[in-house]
Amino acid sequence: MSEKDIKKSNFSENNYEMNWERYEKALSKVLQNFANRGYEKVTIEELWVETSLPKDLLLELIKERNIVFPEEIKEIKYKNDTIWSSNKE
Repeated sequence: MSEKDIKKSNFSENNYEMNWERYEKALSKVLQNFANRGYEKVTIEELWVETSLPKDLLLELIKERNIVFPEEIKEIKYKNDTIWSSNKE
């Protein structure tokens, strides 16, 4: 099998699916850990350090997916922007 065939078989749209549930659970767990440590505000950079997930994936998860936000977490920021707030829900 050529290298081109391997790439095609591994990453074609039909064979490759993102396992969103796994990432959602991981992020929810890390957010709960921050809440347990007394954090109310969390940054994407802090989440990145804890999860090793790319920042763009973290942003998409927070904005578009089913993340469980602990009630203790009031705000998530990226740079100077609030990307999630408990007041928005």
